[in-house]
Amino acid sequence: MVKRKETPEAAAEAAKPKSPLSAFVEHQTAALEQTGKAFASLLPEKFREHTNRALEEGRAGWEALFDGIIDGVERGLDKLRSTPSEDEPNKVKVEVE
Repeated sequence: MVKRKETPEAAAEAAKPKSPLSAFVEHQTAALEQTGKAFASLLPEKFREHTNRALEEGRAGWEALFDGIIDGVERGLDKLRSTPSEDEPNKVKVEVE
């Protein structure tokens, strides 16, 4: 096994006392990462490759949908902003004595 080299920043970070909550969160995050790696190692490489592609395509689809919605809303707002108000052409200046 190869020992990793610690940088001075990493050594200083490790020397700081951690709150119980932050230590708990750190350990739970590491546990979830390792659990994910364990499950991933059980699956064939091609399956993982295709799954990752499927997830990317799904994300791209949602992104295209949201971009279309945003564009539609912006076009509607532009129409509302550029339409002159009906009251403006009929305004008459009246002087009161």
